[in-house]
Amino acid sequence: MSLIASRYAEAFFSLGLDKKCVKEFKDELNTVKDIFAEVENIKEFFISERVSKADKKKIISDALANKTSKDTINFLLLLVDKGRISYYEEIIDSYIHLANDELQIKEGIIESVRPLDTDKVKELEKALSKDGQKVELKQKINKALISGFKIKFDNQIIDASMKEKIDKMQELISRKGGQSWN
Repeated sequence: MSLIASRYAEAFFSLGLDKKCVKEFKDELNTVKDIFAEVENIKEFFISERVSKADKKKIISDALANKTSKDTINFLLLLVDKGRISYYEEIIDSYIHLANDELQIKEGIIESVRPLDTDKVKELEKALSKDGQKVELKQKINKALISGFKIKFDNQIIDASMKEKIDKMQELISRKGGQSWN
């Protein structure tokens, strides 16, 4: 994480604490990230010197109108003014990490071959949450798993993938003197 991203995330986090809007800002920044992810070449657009700051600010304001608070929009407009908007992903990730610490949420990753149903992910998050500490899982596609899923959080790995099962079978066969499939 860059120092620039940390500083801006900490500043916005401080505003969130002051306004008691940490969770709301976190949700809004996730919305920003999702909206920006849908725009092809958005980073190149933000980096381009051919596009004026006024045009960048208009695009942000228009895209986020009625989707986020004025505070979040103003924060992003400040990033444009300061020439830091190209760091938006790092800044958002840093803010989310700070917010999760404040909200006592553990961050984890769930890997699968294809996107999992949102209800299934919520069910897994609920099962992993305990002692007042909530778990939030980000989905990541990993075609090497063949099927099933793999969860990484809090220095733990829960591997319910077909690849893991095949690897364990291979190891068992090797220990019993059988041939490996490689």
